[in-house]
Amino acid sequence: MKFSDETLRAYLEGNADAAEAVAIEAAIETDPELEQHLMALDSFAPVVKAVFDDIPAEVPQVNLPEAAVSQPQTSGGPWRLLAVAASVAVLAVSATIWATRPQPMGWAEQAAIYQSLYTPDTIASLDNSSAALDAQFALAEAQLGRPLNRATLEALPGLELKRAQVLSFKGKPLIQVVFADDQGQPLAFCVIRQGEGAPTKDVKLAALSGLATATWAQDGYGYMLIGSNEQTDLNQELDILTATFAG
Repeated sequence: MKFSDETLRAYLEGNADAAEAVAIEAAIETDPELEQHLMALDSFAPVVKAVFDDIPAEVPQVNLPEAAVSQPQTSGGPWRLLAVAASVAVLAVSATIWATRPQPMGWAEQAAIYQSLYTPDTIASLDNSSAALDAQFALAEAQLGRPLNRATLEALPGLELKRAQVLSFKGKPLIQVVFADDQGQPLAFCVIRQGEGAPTKDVKLAALSGLATATWAQDGYGYMLIGSNEQTDLNQELDILTATFAG
């Protein structure tokens, strides 16, 4: 199967769809030329030169072709052997970096990073009048393709609804609903449209970017509740939201 450079770059950047990614990874296993071409397109590859003098102690083993070690050489002498050794070292470093290159961040990680920039001053002056919220929720629900159950969000205990904002992650609408707790600290509830066929995921609690988070997914949508700090207790709001957004 042939892949365009555009498709391969999308794969390297984490933007290829699941089917394309699976096809590329399967092809790499049997096509060394494709793997080399993919690495040539990888903007991360130049760091190989920077770490060449500091090769890790444990690197993937590279087996030389049998002819390279069994057939006598009539010319080139030690220079040929030095070139082979240098090539092996480069392959070892490249393989190590390729295997350990950072994975692209998902939508939840990026949403948490965005939310971590919020302070009480960020949301203190937001216009959360009924008219402003009407317009924001109308736009958000139109982009998302499902209702956001505003009445439930406005009734969450101890929280004041401040704004509904339309964001985007890899071309998919991502809605951020912002709240203030009784201390004025910002919290958020996010919903992303993942599309038909997206896997269902049970609630997962984690600390991302220094904030307590809860994520789950169902019926083509992903959901995320984000606290104001790493110790925020999300259980009360989580019980209400998981029951409300169960499908």
